[in-house]
Amino acid sequence: QAMHRDFLDRWQQPGDETYTNVPSMPEQANAYRDFVYTGSELMIEKGDHIRLEDINFGYTFSQNTSPWLPLKELRVFGYARNLGILWQASKSGLDPDYPNASYRTPRTYSIGLNATF
Repeated sequence: QAMHRDFLDRWQQPGDETYTNVPSMPEQANAYRDFVYTGSELMIEKGDHIRLEDINFGYTFSQNTSPWLPLKELRVFGYARNLGILWQASKSGLDPDYPNASYRTPRTYSIGLNATF
């Protein structure tokens, strides 16, 4: 049966309630009982995080500063996106911006040249 991974830490014997809030799993499956847990306040966690989303860097060469340049101007640049979460308050490892994603947002890298004649 598909279940929330928290149920691995459920009540299994008397005394478990002292260290877990996850209810036991009865022999008879009851989807409504599971919905009560997964929709409860216990599932709410902090979403505070610091993310490195975009980096854009570049340098412009011009004939004024680089007389060897056969162009009027040449700009070299790079761009990176979705570099990751630097810090997050939650220890669950879920991405607060995409909590239901089955995979992490892919990183994107670009480089380029812009020439002016």
